[in-house]
Amino acid sequence: MREVSIVGAIEEYLAYHHLKEPLRAFQNDVERQNLLFKPSHASLRVTRDVEDVLRNFDDGAMDEFLEAWQRVMPESFHSNRKGRSLELRLHAHFATLSSRQILQAGQEPDAARLHQDLEPFRSFLADRDLDDDGGEEALMPLFALPFVQRPYAQPNVKDIFSQRWLHELRRDVEDALRSQQPVIPVIYDVLEEQSRPEMGDRAWQCVWAELLRLADTSLDAMALLGQGVPVAPELICGARQQLELLREHVPGGLELQLKSQLDPRPGISPMSPARSVRSRAATAMPRMPREIDFFKLAQFVCAGSEERRIRFGDSAPTLADVLRAVLQRIASAESPVAQRRGFLVSVACFDVLGVRSRPDVLPLLMGDPGLAELVLGILAVLACEAVGRRYIVANLASVERMVDVLKLQPLDSSLHIQALAAMQRLSLRRAAQDRMIALGLVEWVVVVLGMQGEGQGTPSEFSLEFGSAMLMNLALRSAGKRKCVEQDTLTVALNLMEHWNPQIRTHINGTLYSLLSVVSFRARAKNAGLEGVLRSIHAQAISLTDEISARQIEYLLEQLNPQEQAQGDGAESGEDDEDDDENFLEEEELAGLLLGDRSGISAEEALKPFLVSEPGVIEVQSREFQNCVGRNYAPTR
Repeated sequence: MREVSIVGAIEEYLAYHHLKEPLRAFQNDVERQNLLFKPSHASLRVTRDVEDVLRNFDDGAMDEFLEAWQRVMPESFHSNRKGRSLELRLHAHFATLSSRQILQAGQEPDAARLHQDLEPFRSFLADRDLDDDGGEEALMPLFALPFVQRPYAQPNVKDIFSQRWLHELRRDVEDALRSQQPVIPVIYDVLEEQSRPEMGDRAWQCVWAELLRLADTSLDAMALLGQGVPVAPELICGARQQLELLREHVPGGLELQLKSQLDPRPGISPMSPARSVRSRAATAMPRMPREIDFFKLAQFVCAGSEERRIRFGDSAPTLADVLRAVLQRIASAESPVAQRRGFLVSVACFDVLGVRSRPDVLPLLMGDPGLAELVLGILAVLACEAVGRRYIVANLASVERMVDVLKLQPLDSSLHIQALAAMQRLSLRRAAQDRMIALGLVEWVVVVLGMQGEGQGTPSEFSLEFGSAMLMNLALRSAGKRKCVEQDTLTVALNLMEHWNPQIRTHINGTLYSLLSVVSFRARAKNAGLEGVLRSIHAQAISLTDEISARQIEYLLEQLNPQEQAQGDGAESGEDDEDDDENFLEEEELAGLLLGDRSGISAEEALKPFLVSEPGVIEVQSREFQNCVGRNYAPTR
């Protein structure tokens, strides 16, 4: 609809000034480019190139990556200092890729193989002048890389083999690629501003007409696919972009945005952190899956690839199939809650992910591009239960890895969403709160919540809900309060206090309530006119008979004007881990986004190698399971 409006505006302008020849030429070009029915190739081609280059990087396809990199990035970038520096790091990355993977598996690279891998990089350096890089100190280890023995063990060089170094490189590569996207013409913003104030009957007719056109186009595409005729990717991409634009004008459209972005199938949608279906403590007691040997399942998940092949044979299912089966058992809404909860408790009880026995395994699984989504989906479901959260935070390295995913992955990507869901739920635990605050998650979430009205960078409603909930939990701690006070949290809160989503408003109000216990923040809030804003919102809530909002605002007003002036940074929440009894497995539908098409290997088939084969195993597992349930679940009345 936006393309139609812009084309119409340009035609109207040319016709108004009697520019007949330019008008005729413009109309011919519009028809030739098919702009009325699909987006311009100007943005599609760059977007597709960026995704292809990043995919080659993640797959370790050096030749394909470097060829695409040379094509996408302009000559001016290749010749400047930043481009030369990045090129040097890229060649070092591909030269050490194989050794890095071996090191992550807990083994030591073969010296001869490493020497062979580094030979192309040595030749690359021979043709390169050190002065080309301006003598940057950070690049010096790269020049020493091919000339030292066991470089992965040398203090000045070993950082090149770390995951942190790799993540920083990928971030810089993606930033460089994204910078090549064309600047959006000003006319888009001009027309968008004019069309926003109100939607008249004429505008609504255009919206519904465009939705019907998209529906007709989709049905035609489905008919072609049913006959085996492929559909052009540009057509699908264009329809998706058009649908996202229309969501802004359809009531309730934004609420389904995440569902459309991640999975177009019906019936699959993520849940918010505090929907009405959530209970303080779910009542369905877990039932142990007696047919599964969880000791054997844990051995399979935690084993290295070679060890797994030797122990379970070549006919065993892949690790991805097994993890997907685990996710299905704990996340599939087709199974009763008691059964799902039983499998979840068993994962924690028998240390299926190696959190206690093999603390290096889970971070490595999250670093595997082929497994990361499944692993994060499992963690997001585990974190729905107090027993699952205790299990995950027993190894804070896993929390640190999730923080990396959250910061490095694109906003609202599938990996980002699963990580955010898990982190928000883990933020109920004190140990996790401390680590998140130390790793800068308060600063990160304040920035994300403040990204309103910034086009493609605007977070989805899902990110706002889970992000604001996590901020509220972190703001309960004194360290979290201090971090919030250092950031522009007040401005972010003022922008979200009247958000249409009541959950976001509740989280923001909860955060403000914690921060207003800090004297300096309270003074700043008063100077910024918070009291006037609160009274205005309170009056509106009263007029709408919104008792919950009105009560929240009253609490904030009391905190803003306390009868006794508190000193210092405000008290801790006083809630220890013993109070973390939140169980809400009903929200596991989020992980259902990853279950996908189950027409391939089923959960039953993937778990066949782990069926109980010895009678004594059932007795041992039952005893441990009951002890675990007794420690973690209070009996219901």
